Amino acid sequence: MQRHGIGSVVIVENRKIVGIITERDFVGVVEKIAMVLERDLVKHHMSKPVITVQSDTPVADVVKIMKEKHVRHLIVLNKEKKVAGIISSRDLMRVATDAMLI
Repeated sequence: MQRHGIGSVVIVENRKIVGIITERDFVGVVEKIAMVLERDLVKHHMSKPVITVQSDTPVADVVKIMKEKHVRHLIVLNKEKKVAGIISSRDLMRVATDAMLI
């Protein structure tokens, strides 16, 4: 995540979204660093349930969902219900900043 400059990763098992692991999830890992061993798996730390939006969801609705669900990342699905991307609160801040500069 750090190498690619991203704050979350979608976890997929058998082509089905089963979770998302975010920067916030790693905070708990750091607190328990003594317990993090080679046998520790992402599925033990990922957030569930997964909250998704469609790619045509209005940005205002995305903001509302993030606020209501207390999350900073939403998985974006295309019309075929496949992962199209992730939208983060950081992305929304960039949109807001760009809008203020217009």
